[in-house]
Order: sequence, then C-alpha cells, then structure tokens
Amino acid sequence: MVKAVSEYLKGAVEVPASRTLVIVGAQVPVDKRNATPPDIAGQAALVWAGVCDALAEKNFEPRHIVAVETDLADRSDLEAATAEQRRHVRHHVAQTVRIAGLADAAWRLQVSVIAARTA
Repeated sequence: MVKAVSEYLKGAVEVPASRTLVIVGAQVPVDKRNATPPDIAGQAALVWAGVCDALAEKNFEPRHIVAVETDLADRSDLEAATAEQRRHVRHHVAQTVRIAGLADAAWRLQVSVIAARTA
C-alpha cells in the first residue's frame, strides 16, 4: 500500500538492468475538449486517467509504476491528490511532491511517473 505522501519515504527504488523503463511526462488536467475541471478531485481523476492511458500505450499498467512526481499549485490539495493516486498505485514507489506554479493558472496539479517491468 502506498504510504501517505506526507510520510516521506526514505530510501530508493532500484530498477534492475533487465527491466524496460517507460517515463510518462507530466500529465495535466485537460480533457479531449481542452476543458479543465474546476475542482481538485476532477482534475486528479483526469490526470491519473492520462497517466493510465499513457502507460497502456506501451502495454504497461499502474502496477508497473516505480516513481511518482506530483506538482501541486496549492498545499491544501494534497489530501485529494493523494486519494486519487491511491486508487491507482497500491504499492511502494519513490515519491516526490512539489508545491509549484503550474503553466496554466487553472491547473491545480500535474503528475509524471516512471514505470518498469521485465522485458
């Protein structure tokens, strides 16, 4: 089970040389109509759907994720962002959370991941 983001994990995740890596760049909360939900729960769901879609394009699944980087526009959104992550990632991962200004003022988060699996 993924620990709460606020319980910063000490240590690292090692990926053996025999694994294939997929790096999913920052997924942002913009749907196919170029719309952004106003609430953090809607944005987090959209972002994680984007992560899952990007992984699926390479025949990967969320269970292959080894690292997650989450950028939040507001610290108060941490709980909602973490709740959505836990729906998809239920195992130990390297975790980074940043409070940052995002490219679009309407965006409340963006997420990037690294996934690894046996070739």
